[in-house]
Amino acid sequence: MYRYKLTQTQTRTPNARRLQELMLSYHDFRQERVGHPLEPAIEALGRWQAARLRETHRDLYESPRYHEALDFLLEDLYAPQDFSRRDDDFDRIFPYLVRLSPDSALFTLSQLVELNLISQRLDLAMTEWLTRERALDANGIESMSDTTYAEAYRACGQVTERRRQIELVDAVGRDLERYVNHRSLRMGLKMMHQPARMAGLGELYRFITEGVHAFRAMGGVSQLLETIRERETRVMERMLAGEPLPRE
Repeated sequence: MYRYKLTQTQTRTPNARRLQELMLSYHDFRQERVGHPLEPAIEALGRWQAARLRETHRDLYESPRYHEALDFLLEDLYAPQDFSRRDDDFDRIFPYLVRLSPDSALFTLSQLVELNLISQRLDLAMTEWLTRERALDANGIESMSDTTYAEAYRACGQVTERRRQIELVDAVGRDLERYVNHRSLRMGLKMMHQPARMAGLGELYRFITEGVHAFRAMGGVSQLLETIRERETRVMERMLAGEPLPRE
């Protein structure tokens, strides 16, 4: 881990300081998760939620226009997979990010870090409830009913964080679209392919280039993000009201 690089880097703007604070919080949270006994159950919850998201947005996922971008949104912005290598890359190059990146890019990165931190905290809280109150292990969580999921969702509360999670997916997606339209950024990414691999930043480079490619191929992300935000808000409100989890 590279916590010392985060603490020793001088930050000169509010966006840089906010990114630094969020990265320190996220770093410490990831450290606490290392070897966590509930890790298999947390991963199972992530797989359950990813399957639910694909079912809720099946019409978008089956559209050739949206398929790749939706894959990126679900698998790289919010997903069950392990991001340790990518997040270590962020920690390691933080001093260079602060010194060389536009302030607007630091703001976008801070939103991405906040989204990751909120999502993982919410998953941990729900997993703890499911294992404690319903005695479910990883297999039980992965096969749980919509009713059990909605019950855990309501019991954990954290409504402010749930709303913020939906807002951040929308905000990060819109920011990424703006960067995709910069020709100089796309050219720079092509030039950085080999240096990034040699520097051990392959996972971070993959995340950035796949996002750029997915959003550029779609040719406009606003309609997709608006639809996702509207549906996920409806899902959240119905579960909080005690109604069944809507699947479409």
